[in-house]
Amino acid sequence: MSDKGILFSGLPESGKTTFLAALWYFIFNNVEQGEYMHDSLEDSELEYLNLISRNWASCRDVIRTNQNKIEFVDIKIIHKDSGESMILNVPDISGETFKTHFADREWDEEFDYILDNVEGILLFIDPRDVKNKPRFIYHESQNYIYFGESMINTNLEQSWTEELVPSQVKLVDFLQMIDFNKPNILRKVSVIISCWDVVKQDHTPEMWCKNELPLLHQYLTSNEEIFKVRYFGVSSQGGSYEKETTKEALLAIDPLDRIKVTDGTCISNNILSPILWITNENKD
Repeated sequence: MSDKGILFSGLPESGKTTFLAALWYFIFNNVEQGEYMHDSLEDSELEYLNLISRNWASCRDVIRTNQNKIEFVDIKIIHKDSGESMILNVPDISGETFKTHFADREWDEEFDYILDNVEGILLFIDPRDVKNKPRFIYHESQNYIYFGESMINTNLEQSWTEELVPSQVKLVDFLQMIDFNKPNILRKVSVIISCWDVVKQDHTPEMWCKNELPLLHQYLTSNEEIFKVRYFGVSSQGGSYEKETTKEALLAIDPLDRIKVTDGTCISNNILSPILWITNENKD
């Protein structure tokens, strides 16, 4: 048996908990076709996973119970053919904690311990996030909202806040802090672009990241000795729950069929694949 630490990280509402809910449903219900099946869990972990997976399967919003807490889940899975077992240690860092790391420039001993015990990172990105692309400070000014481009050459005073920072800057900063505090460790990073169903399908996940988050893509590309990366487009829900007609259509589909995962070469419902790429030492 081997323990594999997989860190779930990303900004608020980037799809981490929804992914975890779909992942548990997939492991628990895909026994016949899947490579892996689940094994025993602690009661508290089982209760938490069952709760979020039930909400996910019923097309209800999956919401964290504590926005300022790191959720720890150990999922034991067994390969059906070889009989080899693996425990996925999944610390799910809330988006609020992620933001605190950036704003306060520090992290606590608990997070430091986590980094010492993870093999790879699932870095979640919401393609709908309006802060993905950089914006000039004058865009945030009420004067600009009212007067538009005519205010570009006017001296506008706008206090800096963390909310003005583009999301990709925060993501790069997070990776840089990991490298600074835990140097000389090659880590695998599965970049998870959530809500892949809203992205134009003429892009691969990596091409989307290159076009939409060039700073993040350039950082990862130029630091291959630090981070080994693969990009995944993941639609955990299959669509939005906001429109009742869409929700009804999703409820008519087998929940397993709502899951879509692509690395740019193939599409499947195997939501384990971003994790298995990290844990399988023989995969490039």
